Amino acid sequence: MIIFQVFCALFSGILTALAIPNEFSHFGSAFIAFLALAPLYIAAKSSFSYKKTALLFALDALSCHLLSSYWLANFKDFAIFTLGASAFGTACIEAMAGCLFFFPFAGGLGGASGRGLKGGLADENSRFYIGRTSFSFDSYRVLYFAAVRVAYEWAKSTGFLAYPWGVLSMAAFDNKLLAQSADIFGVYGLTFLMAFGAGTLAELILLIKDRRFWREPSFRRQKGVLACNAKCLFLMLSLASCYGAYRLEEYTPVQKTLNAVLVQQNKDPWASSDDNESIKISMKLSEEGIAEFSRQGKSADLVVWSEAVLRYGFPHSEQRYSYLPQEEPLLSFIKRMDVPFIIGGPYIIDATKRKYANAALVFDRTGAFKGYYGKSHLVPFAEVIPGVELPWVRNIMGKIAGFSNGWTAGGQYNLFEIQGQKRLEGQAVKIVSLIEGESEKNAAVRIANPICFEDAFPDICGPFRKAGAEAFVNITDDSWSKTNSAEWQHFAVASFRAIEYRTSLVRATNAGVTAVVDNKGRVLQSLPLFEEGCLCAEIPVYEWRSTVYADFCNWFPHLLLLLAAVLAVFKALELRGPSRTLAQCIQAELRAIEFYFID
Repeated sequence: MIIFQVFCALFSGILTALAIPNEFSHFGSAFIAFLALAPLYIAAKSSFSYKKTALLFALDALSCHLLSSYWLANFKDFAIFTLGASAFGTACIEAMAGCLFFFPFAGGLGGASGRGLKGGLADENSRFYIGRTSFSFDSYRVLYFAAVRVAYEWAKSTGFLAYPWGVLSMAAFDNKLLAQSADIFGVYGLTFLMAFGAGTLAELILLIKDRRFWREPSFRRQKGVLACNAKCLFLMLSLASCYGAYRLEEYTPVQKTLNAVLVQQNKDPWASSDDNESIKISMKLSEEGIAEFSRQGKSADLVVWSEAVLRYGFPHSEQRYSYLPQEEPLLSFIKRMDVPFIIGGPYIIDATKRKYANAALVFDRTGAFKGYYGKSHLVPFAEVIPGVELPWVRNIMGKIAGFSNGWTAGGQYNLFEIQGQKRLEGQAVKIVSLIEGESEKNAAVRIANPICFEDAFPDICGPFRKAGAEAFVNITDDSWSKTNSAEWQHFAVASFRAIEYRTSLVRATNAGVTAVVDNKGRVLQSLPLFEEGCLCAEIPVYEWRSTVYADFCNWFPHLLLLLAAVLAVFKALELRGPSRTLAQCIQAELRAIEFYFID
């Protein structure tokens, strides 16, 4: 039995890795995602202890993580932490989810559940009483399984160690019909739907497989529960599809556009000792993009380079870039282009205390440095090291990984206001002012610049949106991954921010995916992976609208966790308190004896 359970848990991890974007399918498969957790459900239902259930869930997480995020091993000197620590942490979180799943069906707060009973977790152990009412939790096992999966994916996507990769919702990237519900539930509604579908399928397989299913009337209740689950799944899919169809057909006016040149220089900054080559390639591509806009009779409003193009920190190195590269200095080039630039590079917060931010640096059309946004959510144990201010921590990190310092979080949300183009009935128009000195303020676009994997986190993008951001312009360097799946996975995770906040998402990356995504999650323009190029993007700026998710953020997983906590209280009271009469205890024992004889 244990060999079969381990196989099922590992198989679920493999199916999940195949469901999300991977080397074989860049967009993943929502169909596989609806099947992926069925083997894990079958294995967990036949488990008899917290320890075994936790192990099964951990194996699912470990296999999925290693098969889908294996490219973390290319993260230079940090691979031991990024791949090893993230795999271990993910497995631990899902192990706790396994314990949470087992709890309502356990015979005691820490004991085994119905050991020796066929079918695993016995229904009798999942029955408790609220007042005089008997409540069998076994009837809601599929619902609870889906809720536990949501809790797990929320936990692994939140906090300092957050890693929102390897989640079921990534598989819906190419299914825009279902994905539209993200503006209500976030990505967790999709996870719930897929986990519920997998649990329903698993219950069907278990019932058909059991010989007693065909000849014993005692399975009438199980058949009824399965039919109810199937109806609920059909209803949820229908509602999600109808809502998605409505949102996809809904007209959302474009009030402004921002003509941006997105530069993808495909030059790994870690492979060079300086940034001269990256700058020269980026300058060449920028000029090509600006010239292309000019040929179309348009003017470029903004040029965006990817993360970490510059190696020397501002504002101290402003003088350096006034004479380098030697062929044409960077700041002179920006002035000649007469267009504002956003470029990824370091910002020196406090040189004496060695505080440097991984930043988006902003230059106006004259080449003057105007400000920065410093990355707030840093990669744990790679960009930020807990306790690095202590000498012994720096010594240990230096010996283990060859580095002993990291970035400093930016600490504040900065928006950049760029002059865009006013839109009227879908066309760009020139605003002619009759009042001397009046500027085209109604065409200005406020953009937010989440850096690297910050576009994967609603707790970063949400405050930007509430502060007035009209578009997300992400700069990323994932070139170190050297794999297509890493680029597509990051893009899939990030794309849901466009739906959640009903705004445009723009990505200027080193190697991919450089793209423009509209407020319904659809890709408007993109560049091929791992190729030099510039994308002349007309970024749509939509009428500002709030969404349920923007207002209440992760209300759905919080609600499910609250319900689980209420269940835990009732279960604890039932197990510890004298809630049953003597007659009730005798009846329970007789039912248990009858259960043994039937088996």
